[in-house]
Amino acid sequence: MRREKSLFNALLTHFLMGVALGLTLVLLLGLIDAFHVRDHVAKSGAPVQTTVMLVTTYGLMFGIGAALTGLVLTLEDEG
Repeated sequence: MRREKSLFNALLTHFLMGVALGLTLVLLLGLIDAFHVRDHVAKSGAPVQTTVMLVTTYGLMFGIGAALTGLVLTLEDEG
């Protein structure tokens, strides 16, 4: 028999999966360079700070979205 996960553990799992998905997307955007993201970052005034901002924004955006979706799905499953 499997123990039920707590709500916090379920949300943390969804959040981390979202962060991983967001980081994968920003990596692909930088490697494929279909939208010239690499050129915009390289030509900015502070490329390191721009890269950090891009990575954290995508990671948090996808992580929070996945956590909210996981919250809805978890509460719907319990009810």
